[in-house]
Amino acid sequence: MTAANLTIPRNQPRRRGACPGVLAPMEVGDGFLLRVRVPAGTLPAANARRIAELGARHGNGLIDLSHRGNLQLRGLSADSLAPVTDALRAMGYVAADAVSEAVRNVLCDPSAGLDAGALMDVRAVALALDARLAGDSALHRLPPKFGWLVCGGGSAHLAASDTDVRFDAVDGARLRVSLGGTLATAAPVGLCRAEDAADVASALGRAFLELRATLPEPPRRMAGLVAALGADAIVASLSPLLSPLPPGERVRVRGEHLMDHFGFAEPPHPDRLPGGERVRVRGEHLMDHFGFAEPPHPDRLPGGEKGKNSFLTVAFPFGRLTCAALSALSDVAREIRLTPWRALLLVDPAPGAATLAGRLGAILTAADRRLRLTACSGITGCDVGTTDTHATALAVAERAGPLLDRVRMVHVSGCAKGCAHPGVADVTLTAHDGLYDVALRAKPGAAPWRANLSPDDALSCVAGLSVEELSGV
Repeated sequence: MTAANLTIPRNQPRRRGACPGVLAPMEVGDGFLLRVRVPAGTLPAANARRIAELGARHGNGLIDLSHRGNLQLRGLSADSLAPVTDALRAMGYVAADAVSEAVRNVLCDPSAGLDAGALMDVRAVALALDARLAGDSALHRLPPKFGWLVCGGGSAHLAASDTDVRFDAVDGARLRVSLGGTLATAAPVGLCRAEDAADVASALGRAFLELRATLPEPPRRMAGLVAALGADAIVASLSPLLSPLPPGERVRVRGEHLMDHFGFAEPPHPDRLPGGERVRVRGEHLMDHFGFAEPPHPDRLPGGEKGKNSFLTVAFPFGRLTCAALSALSDVAREIRLTPWRALLLVDPAPGAATLAGRLGAILTAADRRLRLTACSGITGCDVGTTDTHATALAVAERAGPLLDRVRMVHVSGCAKGCAHPGVADVTLTAHDGLYDVALRAKPGAAPWRANLSPDDALSCVAGLSVEELSGV
């Protein structure tokens, strides 16, 4: 099935479909989009191959990698939702009902169990938390985007990820619990044992629901509740499960974050914790090795520690790959890890895996200019899009190479909402009515520097930007 087989009116509101046992799929420009939550982000090769088969058979053959570490199957028809859901349930990727499915928003650091230098292998914690969220009916009233994070402090640390409740390892047995933000900005509330994390999460979820109901405008995220009532009020009932955070207790992370190399305009995370504590950094982030194709991945992780497993890191432009590509990658790896940076880790890659990934269109080097581009689905996948944003962005890579060498990000947005990146980019192209407005150092929809340009004229405008024009804004 292709998008051409669907008759979906343009410029109509997005709709949620009814599909028992799965988070309601979203109807977009190319059909239904279905999110697949993978516990602990660990996808065995056989399951990856099966998911690719489902997407190819029932969808339009495209898969998106989300910033929450999920897969999204695209182009599904209404009739295909039930068989796809049944197949995913058989693999363990769908909860018992829609409400329990909707709260399974757990992010786990991708190299858990692979990095010998990590403080803790947190996969068991992430799996226990996922199961508790699905099975605890009291938590099913949490807002849909309420998120949880479990990080072992290894080379794929999640210091920059912003979430509602964080569990960051401080050693091999304990986790630092903090509320509402990144590692640097979240409010620390204490330490818990790894085996108690699910109980702590359940208590925090209940406290959030109870306390938000007391406010005239109930916040939908933990950071809002912390701002309104303070962290102490939220954790008052957790004293048996939490121990105090000792003075000077620090969460250790390893090196730079992937997004330092992915072109975002702002550093992805500050280097200080609340109270001025320094985040201890050892070695390099796994993405500092991004792009080394021979061998596919160094056999030693940062700091000289021997890795438990080798893995090859690959990315795809705009976080989109084909079902055929996912199937092919599953043939050359023991398992695939999903990341919140829209990249994949191929665990124990076969010889030639990097060469194959390159043929499939994967990005294998930090110098690849496509990493400095971001774009939403545009007309090919969104019901409000009027331009082919992906084609425009790839044309920028071809025609504006010198510009991309000087900037952190060029963003091509299909509308003023900026779904792919609502923040500031060095250069932002915002589409409307088949045309583009070009803005510098601005968010989508900002006052344009050049307005109402055809796609080709917008490309010429961007390619011709001078250093003076960029720096003068």
